[in-house]
Amino acid sequence: MFAGAFLSVHTPRYCTLEAAFEGKVASEVFRPVRDGLVAQGQEVARARLDVVVINSCHLISTFPTVVDGTPRHRGVLTAQEAPELIHGVAYDYPGDYELAARLIARGQAEGRQCVLANDVHYPLDYGTVMPMVCYLDRAQRLAMVPVSVCLSADLGEAFAWGRSLAQVARETDKRVGFVASGSVSHKLVRGPERAPSPEDEELDHQFARFLADGFSRAAQPEMGGRHLAMMLGSILESGQHFVSTVHAYGPSSGSGNYAISLVAR
Repeated sequence: MFAGAFLSVHTPRYCTLEAAFEGKVASEVFRPVRDGLVAQGQEVARARLDVVVINSCHLISTFPTVVDGTPRHRGVLTAQEAPELIHGVAYDYPGDYELAARLIARGQAEGRQCVLANDVHYPLDYGTVMPMVCYLDRAQRLAMVPVSVCLSADLGEAFAWGRSLAQVARETDKRVGFVASGSVSHKLVRGPERAPSPEDEELDHQFARFLADGFSRAAQPEMGGRHLAMMLGSILESGQHFVSTVHAYGPSSGSGNYAISLVAR
C-alpha cells in the first residue's frame, strides 16, 4: 500500500552530519528546518514503511527516467557541489529490485522512456543520501529505491510517474513511502542565510494547491517542480486519506525549503 509522502530537504547546511546529529547549525535561521527534519524522521518511523522511493533533484538524467533497483546501496559520499560541507558520508541501505522492476514495467507499458539500474557502482547523490542518512532513516534499515529527475520530462510525465508508483504500491503488501527531496522556490543567490523574495515565499505557501505550469514559471521550483509533481501524482492516485503535518519552512541561499509529511490514515 501507499503509506505516505514526504517533502524533504537536502540543502547542505541543513544536512551536514554536524547539524543532524549534534545540532550545530551555521546560523539560527537554519534551526527551524533542521529541527523540522528531525521531527519528519520521527514521522517516517511512525509510518512503519518497508521501502521508500526517493526522487532527488540532484539525481539527474537527461533522456530516460532512471529507477535504481540495485539490491544494496553501499558507498561513501563526498558531494561534488559542496565537498567542504558534505564529505566522507558512509551509507549502506538495502534496495528493492522487485519494486523498481515493477515501476519500470509500468512506465514502459505507458510509453515512457525509462531505464532500470542494477549496478553497485551507480552512485547516489547527496539529495538522496543526506536526508535519509541524517534524518529520515538514521539506522539505514529502510529499503530504498532512488528515481531520477529527467531533464527531458515535463511536469505531466513526472506526475504520471507518481501515479505509477501509487499503482505499484497498491499491488504489493509492502508499506511504500515516497520522498520528494528538493526545495520549492529555487532562485539561488550567494549568501546562505538569504530567504526567497516575499512573492516567491507566498507561492511556496500555496504550492500544494496549484502545482501547475504557472507556478513553475513564477517561483522556479527546483528542477522545474518535477519532484513535486511526482509527489502529487502519487498522493492523488493512491486514493488514501492523509494526515498532513507541516514540520518547518526556511531559507537557504534564496531558496525556500519545506519539510512536510503526509501519512495515510
